[in-house]
Amino acid sequence: MYCKICGNEKVMTNLLGQSICKECIDEITRTSVFDETYDLYKNLIRILLGYYISEKHQLNPVN
Repeated sequence: MYCKICGNEKVMTNLLGQSICKECIDEITRTSVFDETYDLYKNLIRILLGYYISEKHQLNPVN
C-alpha cells in the first residue's frame, strides 16, 4: 500500500482508516503551529477525518 500523503511504499500505519507512513506521521506530530507547513497538515487531517466519518446507516430493517 502507498502512503496517502507522500505516496511512498514504506512501513504503514493506519490513521483514520487511511495508510500513512511513519515518516509522515512523525513530520505531522513534530510540526509547530508557527511552521509554514502547519496549515497543509491541518487540511490533510481534516480531509482524512472527512473520509473516516461517513453517513450513519439505519439498522432498523422496517425503515
